[in-house]
Amino acid sequence: GINAEYGKDYTLETDWFNTKADSGKAIHELFKFIGRNDTRDYVGIVGPVFTDVTKYISELAPFFNYVSISPTASSSTLSAVSSETYDDRKYIYRNSLRLHPVETDIYQAVFKLASNCGWNKIHIMTGERLGEKSAFRSSVIKVFSDEMAESGKFVFQYSFTSLNLDTIRSAFSELKKNNARVIIANFAEDDAYDVFCIGHSQGFFSESFEHAGKRVWVLPSGYNNNWINSSVRNKVNGSCSRNDIVKSVGTYLTPQFQWNTTEPNLDTGFSFQDTWQSYSDEFYKNYEESCDGCALEEKAGGLMYDSVWTFAMGLDNFLYHFDRNYGAVLPGHTNSKADRDVLLEELLQRVGNRSADLVNSMRAVNFDGASGRIEFKNEKDRTCRSGFKAKIQQLRILHTEKDYNELNFELVDVCEVENELNCSLENIWDSSIYKNKIPNTCGQFNDYHCRCPQDEPIDSEMDKVIIGIPLSSLIFFSVCSLIGILLATSFFVFNVVFMKERVIKMSSPHINNIILLGSLLLYSYVPLAGLMTGIDGYSLKTEAHHIRLCSMKLLNWVLCLGFTTSFGALFAKTWRVYAIFTSKKPRNMVLSDWKLVVLIVILLLVDIILLSTNEYVNRYKWAFSTSNTTLAYDLLDDTPDVLGELVCEFDEMRAGRSEIPWLITAALVYKGLLLLFGAFIAFQTRQITIPALNDSKYIGISIYTILVVASITGPVSMLLNDQPALEFGIISAGIIFTNTIMICLVFLPKAYQLRYQPKESIKNQNVREWESVAVSRRESEIQVRGRSNVAIWLDLEEM
Repeated sequence: GINAEYGKDYTLETDWFNTKADSGKAIHELFKFIGRNDTRDYVGIVGPVFTDVTKYISELAPFFNYVSISPTASSSTLSAVSSETYDDRKYIYRNSLRLHPVETDIYQAVFKLASNCGWNKIHIMTGERLGEKSAFRSSVIKVFSDEMAESGKFVFQYSFTSLNLDTIRSAFSELKKNNARVIIANFAEDDAYDVFCIGHSQGFFSESFEHAGKRVWVLPSGYNNNWINSSVRNKVNGSCSRNDIVKSVGTYLTPQFQWNTTEPNLDTGFSFQDTWQSYSDEFYKNYEESCDGCALEEKAGGLMYDSVWTFAMGLDNFLYHFDRNYGAVLPGHTNSKADRDVLLEELLQRVGNRSADLVNSMRAVNFDGASGRIEFKNEKDRTCRSGFKAKIQQLRILHTEKDYNELNFELVDVCEVENELNCSLENIWDSSIYKNKIPNTCGQFNDYHCRCPQDEPIDSEMDKVIIGIPLSSLIFFSVCSLIGILLATSFFVFNVVFMKERVIKMSSPHINNIILLGSLLLYSYVPLAGLMTGIDGYSLKTEAHHIRLCSMKLLNWVLCLGFTTSFGALFAKTWRVYAIFTSKKPRNMVLSDWKLVVLIVILLLVDIILLSTNEYVNRYKWAFSTSNTTLAYDLLDDTPDVLGELVCEFDEMRAGRSEIPWLITAALVYKGLLLLFGAFIAFQTRQITIPALNDSKYIGISIYTILVVASITGPVSMLLNDQPALEFGIISAGIIFTNTIMICLVFLPKAYQLRYQPKESIKNQNVREWESVAVSRRESEIQVRGRSNVAIWLDLEEM
């Protein structure tokens, strides 16, 4: 019992009930207690200690006229009020007090530190039990969300289920994705080992030796000071050592209250150490366990000490100084022995609202306790104590020569908060898990923002690095394109030099030159596309190995015009053969090269109209896009390289409206239809095989090759839009391959004929083959003479 000057004529005794930190068990114990015959001898409840359990006991207490005081419950939920009433009854938990300040109030120290450090992004990692939703965890999320939203800052939330390691891994994946730097640990101490062990296994370290950036964890105030050692010790089969946990959590911060346990004698007249020993002996005696060597619980023990003394002093106030006429405690008023007996009897018999009067009497106490100054002057929250001082502690690493591999540490005070935040920033961030790491220095600007870790990389100092084409790939395909250009140039020289030869003259040399012109455009597309995409790994600040030409989408023009020029010429030659051999009057069919040139020009005009309209209607600009990229840099680098792609995107500001994409789509559809029709007429003329007079067989092979390759590379390149290196490789290989096949099939057979077949034999062979064609046409009931067809064709070539 407690006998002191605060209760000279009575003894306040305690009885013990174990709720086992379970709400259901607590309610069961309460109703079992109420059903006892001796409940009239009890005036109140000290406890429970857990917020979620306290919530139910405190809510039920007014219905049975009991007073409850919790030493450690800290959720703002216990401060809830009802909108239906306006006096003291508006407090849902009006018959309850608590000595632990509202946990969310203690985070005001964190808010001040975040403001001083310029942190705009806070990440909250919340752990809940399966199927439960903690009121305390929810209140922490709410206070951070409200505070940060009010100041225009951002809060990111992550959650996991206790003991479910997969959910913890998933939460860490999101933290890494968002490069979280300042993280609020909103989970129980029992989950801390699993959280930080998984963080270590996933490489989510608090800092790195190479970079000055740090990851700042803010742990709840309720954690035991020695939680790292105890959690590792309790996990017998755990995969993480003490050093692993320290490397993961780092030099964390924890907001705390100013505890006063160092004073040998408090206002109560009893030392905290003696009272704690007495409390522990009584507790373990009730549960028949030994308390040899019990640890001094400064936080919880100090609050329990102060809770009992608050109850004792409040009861003393009520019995000795409560004025029945005024209904309040009057300091100058003293009740007689008879009045005290009446008041005590009314309190024990639950007469009227004496429990509320006892609560008000407890609010009037004012003393220095083990946990600091005890008083209840908080008008905003009459259920909670006031007059406390907050501080921020930090885990400091102690490096010694003797224990180089073993990380030793201690919690030290680094900030104090009363009205303002006072921090020793000259060394608060200098502690590191790495012994020889050079601390972050400020130079001439010694301010908070400089000393504090960054909550995100510094945009102004980031270097933009291109995700583009590997230099080796660009060189390889550029060399292949150069070889193709030299090959096309050689064929052009060959075509001009031997233009008077019959085998060249009869294959439309002017059209062949147009094919070569289109091939040159397509070959030049490859290195141009590589340079406009940019070389992989090159910096936009220091390098200029890319081409910026976005006033018009140059690549669209080169590709479309090159394809239409080369394939259009092939199409025109094939179409001429098709038109002659399907005409009912071939004798009168006259299709000179210049008419085919007109056809090619018409095809090109369609392209030019579509592309020009697209350039006029849409406006484009260069942009450095990071939307589809993965951050590959060290997450703790404050000035990392930002990886992105150079893109030519629609400029909505200049255009004043949304993009009209159907013009490019129409150009692509037009190309597809032209390719399909070309394949169709090549198939129709597949039987015409007169090498000296037409190229239908080889042109058909070229068209089929283009169709097959385009049908493969087109869809695949669209799927690889976020992988520019692969996209470039596939498109370049397709262009170089089809281009080379096309010009080789057109020109190599002619070179072979000139080299190995006499001119007269070529002429006679052509005549015989035309006669065979004529015979086959007669069999098809098309009355065309072979000689006449030869004359018609020769007339066309002579023009």
